[in-house]
Amino acid sequence: TEIYDIAAAHQDANGVPGMIVGVWQGDTAVTTFARGVGNLDTSAPITTSDHTRIGSVTKSFTVTRLLQLAGSGQVNLDNQISTYLPTIENGSATLRQLANMTSGIYNYTADGAFVNELFNDLTRQWAPQELVDVADSHGPNFAPGAQWQYSNTNTVALGMVIEQVTGNSLADEINNHVVAPLGLSNTLYPTTINLPDPFANGYGIFDEEVGYEDITLSNPSSSAGSGAMIADLNDLRIWAEVLATGILLTPEMQAERLQMINTVNGDGPEYDAYGLGIGEIDGFLGHTGDYLGYQALTLYDPETDQTVVILTNLLSGEHIPTDIFREIAPLLIPEPRHTPLMFGNVLLLALLWHRRR
Repeated sequence: TEIYDIAAAHQDANGVPGMIVGVWQGDTAVTTFARGVGNLDTSAPITTSDHTRIGSVTKSFTVTRLLQLAGSGQVNLDNQISTYLPTIENGSATLRQLANMTSGIYNYTADGAFVNELFNDLTRQWAPQELVDVADSHGPNFAPGAQWQYSNTNTVALGMVIEQVTGNSLADEINNHVVAPLGLSNTLYPTTINLPDPFANGYGIFDEEVGYEDITLSNPSSSAGSGAMIADLNDLRIWAEVLATGILLTPEMQAERLQMINTVNGDGPEYDAYGLGIGEIDGFLGHTGDYLGYQALTLYDPETDQTVVILTNLLSGEHIPTDIFREIAPLLIPEPRHTPLMFGNVLLLALLWHRRR
């Protein structure tokens, strides 16, 4: 198919060992395939049932749990982050501004010393406060609300808020209140370096002479609420629709989530707009992810009931799944597109999804 050819061309051009792709119209697969290898040592092929690390797609789970707590009155999105983390930089930034990436808080993964320390020992355990401390050592980038700038520190801090409010670990809160209710049996917030079987190994190229290096076994604590999670293709198909239509949230909270900010002049991944832990690309809603050895994209279009999930097992400077998606999107979107997504459509889709399930 044309989708396969486009994905294969990007995979080969970027030297990606393995790739998993799924496109659905409603519950019907338009195409699902795995191409390449999941383990370079054994040459074992990558498969559509393999688990991978999903990186920043985790943010959409973390913020969903936050919005559940806001919906039940346990937190207020307009509370300042300093209410919970008194010493954090830009403490007047609100939980909402952390969730939509307008807090101005420095991105700890942009700190060179942190990155060096991380790669020196991928298995090291990090406390969330240590990650926030890295950001605090730099001071803020701008005043809260002044502009859009993607920062992993934001969702690490929101994870800490969730832990304070509930008295439970973020892993337990996400696994019990987001993953379990949906029956996502192949999705988890892990607490060890291991991935469940079956899984695709993750790779990076740091020295051209050395070539591919296996960086599968990394400690998820280095990204915490911003990127720790693991999932597979089919669970991410379900998650894309849940995220975009607000299945787990009150209508009021989903409306808050979908207050999108234009990201054209911002600094971060290739979103056209960004809400509360959710992005928009070419009219599709969802999230993308980068992690040590992996990249991910999970998107859903509520207007056309189409879902796209793309997973790769290579750390790359380019976000390969987004590049593939933008090229295949014109094949998926009927012309012309209708009026922008209205909130009423989201409620209708939520009801239909419950009925289908």
